[in-house]
Amino acid sequence: MKALKYLLVIVALTGALAISAKADLMFLGAVPFGPNNNPDTNQSALEAFLGHPVGALIDDFAKSELSGPVDVTPGEFFVVHYGKGKGGSAKGGSFEFFQVVNGETSVTFPQFNDPYGHGGISSARGFAGEAPDSGATVMLLGGALAGLGLVRHYLKR
Repeated sequence: MKALKYLLVIVALTGALAISAKADLMFLGAVPFGPNNNPDTNQSALEAFLGHPVGALIDDFAKSELSGPVDVTPGEFFVVHYGKGKGGSAKGGSFEFFQVVNGETSVTFPQFNDPYGHGGISSARGFAGEAPDSGATVMLLGGALAGLGLVRHYLKR
């Protein structure tokens, strides 16, 4: 009985810590501002930063829309432009990269950020994440179903 109580306490603490540590907008990194702030430049900067292509533009939020939560797509990548402002180190501010995680559909972007730009947020553009390769997905699904079939076969004996 004593071991069961300890187990329940450990499970409760683990659950509480896991829930409180949930982060829905993962910061990936920042680079100094590029030549201009348009969707094509944002997509090129994001692809160069990630090292792989991303999908099409999904969301395009202007400064007036970014003072509170915005609706997003889970797995979406965002390029957020911050102006230089007082004390910023890069001409024009910075591009910051985020990804929406944990299946979240509404996030709030930080209004002021890194050493490159202290001038506040001016835009946030969201791009679709890269779709998984269909061949690998089918192989994984087939392997999982075959494994379940084998387990069922051996459990019936």
